[in-house]
Amino acid sequence: MQHARHRSSSEMRTRTPLRRGGSGPQVLVQCALALLLVLALAAPAQAASRYADTIRDGRTAARDLLAQTRAPSLSLALVSNGRVVWRESFGYADVEKQVAPTPETMYGLGSVSKTFAAAAVMRLVDDGIVSLDTPLAMYLPAFRMASPGYRSITVRMLLDHSSGLPGTAYGSANTPEYWPGYLDVVMASIAQSRLKHTPGMMSVYCNDGFTLVEELVPAVTGKSYPTYVQEAILSPLGMTHTAFPLYAFADGTYAKAYSADGTVQPREVLNLLASGGLYSTPTDVARFATMLMAEGAYGGARILSPASVAEMGKDQTVGEFRPCVSNAARFGLGWDSVTYPGLKKVGVTAWAKGGDSDDYHTGLIVAPRCKLAVVVLGTRPMTSGTSETLGERILLHALVDRGVLRRMPRAIAAVAPRVKTATASQLRAMAGYWAESTNVFKVGASPSDPQELTLSVLAEGRWDALLTGLRLRTDGTFHQDGSAASVYTVTGGGRRYLIYRDVGGMGHYLDAMPWAQKLTPDEPLSAVWASRLGRVWLAVNESPESAIYDSGMPLIQIGEVPGLPGSLTVLSGFGRQVVDPGESDELALMFLQIPGFGSRDLNDVVIEERGSEEWMRFGSTLCRPLEGVPALPDGVSTVTTGGEGYAEWRSLGAAARVTIDAGARWRLYDAGTNFLDGGTSFPVEVDAPAGAYLCLFAPAGSSTRVTVEPVVGGPAPSTQKAPAPVITVRAPSFGTPVL
Repeated sequence: MQHARHRSSSEMRTRTPLRRGGSGPQVLVQCALALLLVLALAAPAQAASRYADTIRDGRTAARDLLAQTRAPSLSLALVSNGRVVWRESFGYADVEKQVAPTPETMYGLGSVSKTFAAAAVMRLVDDGIVSLDTPLAMYLPAFRMASPGYRSITVRMLLDHSSGLPGTAYGSANTPEYWPGYLDVVMASIAQSRLKHTPGMMSVYCNDGFTLVEELVPAVTGKSYPTYVQEAILSPLGMTHTAFPLYAFADGTYAKAYSADGTVQPREVLNLLASGGLYSTPTDVARFATMLMAEGAYGGARILSPASVAEMGKDQTVGEFRPCVSNAARFGLGWDSVTYPGLKKVGVTAWAKGGDSDDYHTGLIVAPRCKLAVVVLGTRPMTSGTSETLGERILLHALVDRGVLRRMPRAIAAVAPRVKTATASQLRAMAGYWAESTNVFKVGASPSDPQELTLSVLAEGRWDALLTGLRLRTDGTFHQDGSAASVYTVTGGGRRYLIYRDVGGMGHYLDAMPWAQKLTPDEPLSAVWASRLGRVWLAVNESPESAIYDSGMPLIQIGEVPGLPGSLTVLSGFGRQVVDPGESDELALMFLQIPGFGSRDLNDVVIEERGSEEWMRFGSTLCRPLEGVPALPDGVSTVTTGGEGYAEWRSLGAAARVTIDAGARWRLYDAGTNFLDGGTSFPVEVDAPAGAYLCLFAPAGSSTRVTVEPVVGGPAPSTQKAPAPVITVRAPSFGTPVL
């Protein structure tokens, strides 16, 4: 996105001149008011002056970040000893109108919303309404899962990511307007799901655990989750520019996001409110951070007890095993890390939470003992972790200005240790197939040099090299030349893990995290599962407004790992997941168990017979087979929506003009599954290319008349097979994942 310049709007206060004149008592009153104003403004001004170098460097870094990422705007705030000593916005909240963000401009917080959900639960704990270690089912009698072990899930496990819930019901999580039915979808999906690990066995990042807080709060208070958070946290903190997207925000009140081609996007609504739906400003979030640094008090009001704040900031990461210690994934209650590595490296304890959604990238870092905090809120195409890295830089510089640090930490040199000859057993441990929740990898030796390894990722039936020239080094890990990043393997819980270690943040520390779990050959696929390889299914049960319909056809495809007997994969718009087909011909189970982030968002594959067709349930999404989609004949047809209200899919042969007389929403895709057009206005005429697919939404039991008029001389019908989604793969970063 092109900007002629990035405009910054300083948000530090300046003195306001008083009118002269008057006599007697009036003069005394004016003098007293002037003195109070000077005293009120002097402290923030002095504090800002103390951090002059921090502010100067932070401005440069913020402008550089916008220039590098081509993001339209970001906004930030620095808190010291209970005061916002610097707040500033950069870029444009509205590019078309060239409007800069103001202190009141809201940004989507994404997963930073989880810290507010955790605080809400801790307020219930303080009030004696909830106990962290009481099973959730005691508060929610309707809570069910297909695995009996769900009864062991406690409230604490929702907040420290150790519940064993599969992950996230993504399907209808993102819609243009708030959809209150999402929580029912989550509860229904969980009721049909199995645990991916025993509750309390390990901590694996999980959005649905926080979404369940939205069910817990009204069960014990009688108030909706947004109402309770407003009354218990937002209003007492004076967070007047913080809101859940339950209604349309006025234009100009929030920072707009733009696609890669510069198209403005509709306001993002994440229906998983507790997990990622909150909007706010840096100044408002700074109030929340100030409360935490004051052990739960703010402006004379007690929001949380000191014990509850301390519990939120305690390392809650659990597990019967830890393949490696990752400071970037040391979960507190609502925090990604309570030993944030960028500050830990310089001896400072900090709590950090990042948020990454489709449109916003946010970071909150709190150093409670130093009474410092930073909030950075930005829009795409900033990437995961960039907000936290900028915040880390600001906090480190503030520590230098305070005299806590003598200088900014030096970056680690991008140099690999000396090469060491790997033993046959070390090479065998690395070689083979590996998987995390969204990708499958292969590690193999170079044909010309068995000491040199290549790590490749599975992409559309081929292996694309991701890391090449990996050699064992004197530190016992495999590096590329000229790189401090490395990979190695460890064993934990009877499984072998691939560990990725890299430079993080400002580049002054190394941190490691479990990346992938090793796969082993299995029994050959049954004839039934083998017959499903390459087949494609289409989503039918998501909300008509769901964003999963807007980037391309919502496809799910069954595949295998080339070269690995008995393997089965499920490819969707959210990645490629391996499943175990050994349970039955109708059920393939999730099985990855990678602490941290590597096995988040897993699902079982459930095949359901519907008439003569095999439908598939994958998490919260129900799909019908692509090959069973009825064709629309030329002329007038009637499409009737079934009693369950699912989307009705139809295919077209030759290029045609299609007229749709009524309905709730329609979408059109080409033969390559690219989204072409859609809308909610009827009747509508649309030109469809050869081989296109039409998706219709209408009330259950209603009928829609569709007219197909072939275009004379149009291209022949496409014979192209519907491809699977394309997945972008990168090595792990030490920022946070989406949501």
